[in-house]
Amino acid sequence: MTHKNFFMISNNIFEFGLKPRDFSVYCCLVRHKDNQKHTCFPSRGTIAKECNIDRKTVDAAIKNLTDVGLIEKENRKRLNGSKTSNLYRVVDLIERRTIPP
Repeated sequence: MTHKNFFMISNNIFEFGLKPRDFSVYCCLVRHKDNQKHTCFPSRGTIAKECNIDRKTVDAAIKNLTDVGLIEKENRKRLNGSKTSNLYRVVDLIERRTIPP
């Protein structure tokens, strides 16, 4: 659930044993996500700025979040073929039934 001045994170997030960088990037994505579709598309630069980390650290965090199944990443391109921001689908931990060991 996201509101204008705050967002909520499920307590289940602590079951994933995330590194601080991964937790920070996950929170950033939750902050930006659409509540209906659970998607967002902040740029790597925006994520880096909001999490106070560099872009390579953002990339490592996104890879880990994808590997543990907390997000899905879709590379997007413009009509002319050039790259644009990625689309992220954020898993709703409240609806998720299984948590990794």
